[in-house]
Amino acid sequence: MDELENHVAKLLSDDKDNIIKDLSQLFADILKSEHEMQRLNRQLSNLYDFYLNTMRFTGQSRGTLIYEYKVLQSIDNLDILLSKVEKLRTVIVKKINAFPVAKVDKLSAIAYLNEFFLHLQKEIATRSDTKKSQELMTKNLQLSQLKQDRLDILSKLSTSFAHEIRNPLTSIKGFIQLLEQRTETNDGEEKYFHYIYREMEEVEQQVDQILLLSTQKNHQDLSFKTFCLNQLLFNSVESFQPIFAESHISLELELGGSVYIYGIKDQIKLVLNKLLQNALDALYLKDKDRKLIIRLTSEMNVPKIEFYNNGPPVSRMVEQSMFEPFVGTKELGKGLGLAVAKQLMRKHDGDIDYRRELEWTVFKLIFHTKKNP
Repeated sequence: MDELENHVAKLLSDDKDNIIKDLSQLFADILKSEHEMQRLNRQLSNLYDFYLNTMRFTGQSRGTLIYEYKVLQSIDNLDILLSKVEKLRTVIVKKINAFPVAKVDKLSAIAYLNEFFLHLQKEIATRSDTKKSQELMTKNLQLSQLKQDRLDILSKLSTSFAHEIRNPLTSIKGFIQLLEQRTETNDGEEKYFHYIYREMEEVEQQVDQILLLSTQKNHQDLSFKTFCLNQLLFNSVESFQPIFAESHISLELELGGSVYIYGIKDQIKLVLNKLLQNALDALYLKDKDRKLIIRLTSEMNVPKIEFYNNGPPVSRMVEQSMFEPFVGTKELGKGLGLAVAKQLMRKHDGDIDYRRELEWTVFKLIFHTKKNP
């Protein structure tokens, strides 16, 4: 740097306090407390000193220095600083233009300033993005942990709750049967016992569903066997055929070649029935042209079953959480169906997912284990 350029640097250094004061005024509408302003002044002072230091270097050295500058790590609000970069530069340019030096020296100092702010802006933006990504990652990890903790608690509660209800329910059922045998009833009164048994069976089914939410193994999880997935799917669809016909639902079933899996047949049947009922509920909301397509395929020994329905799509409000317990896709639903299906698929080393595909709402079952008969 020649003598005239050194003179500009000295003028900038001598006027530092006034320049820092002018720079800090740019943030007066953002930072309210005296402590925040003092901290900002220190940070601006460090940045200003660094700009003066860059005037002593040329070429690549200045670019390298800005990336090695550690003061940026101590700046709290990088986004605020980034939003004011151009105004900060403008304040210093006005100061340089007011100095009593040759125009060529002013232009040289402004060139250093522009290069400095170019690297500074790039580095602040990079660090700001990195900081945001780290904060987002931390929040996602915290949310995942909270979700897992909630599921663990729900698992323990569901197991305890199911057993606490099942035990007295079994006693009640036994006493009702004993009472029925000892009581002489006419034909009109027998229907009341029938209603009692029916309601008790409904309660037992609800208890079983709550128990299925548990991640703990129960007596049902010990009955793994190899069975034909095609036949099970066909039987499940066949049981819904009268409802499909009555509701004017066009059904297309593609079973493909024989597929055998190793699992608990009753639990997979329950998953299939829940997805069939889910599709049926969605199609009820459509006045006409109701369509349901079910495809069973197997690629690389991974069986998949896809359920396509052209009913209304799942609300975006519950799209990301529809497989969580007590999050319902239906107005009067309990919010257990898809959660139970998800848990059962996980027990079978499988999964269930959802997507939109043009006019179709698609639920897909994926089985990662397969065995030949």
